[in-house]
Amino acid sequence: MSDLCFLGNTRANNMLQRQANCNLKVNGCNKIYNPICGSDGITYANECLLCLENKKRQTSILVEKSGPC
Repeated sequence: MSDLCFLGNTRANNMLQRQANCNLKVNGCNKIYNPICGSDGITYANECLLCLENKKRQTSILVEKSGPC
């Protein structure tokens, strides 16, 4: 099955992925624990931390799902 795109979301291997909502104008993230699972299989404490990881590593890790991996 080929990937389908829906308004910034992609469906791959029957899992819905989306781009992280990144506002990187600030250099830090809040400490609110709202875990998300990244497409790299790592659980991030919140979406902002996933965004910082993308910026640091120059990658495009997607949000696999809300909650831990």
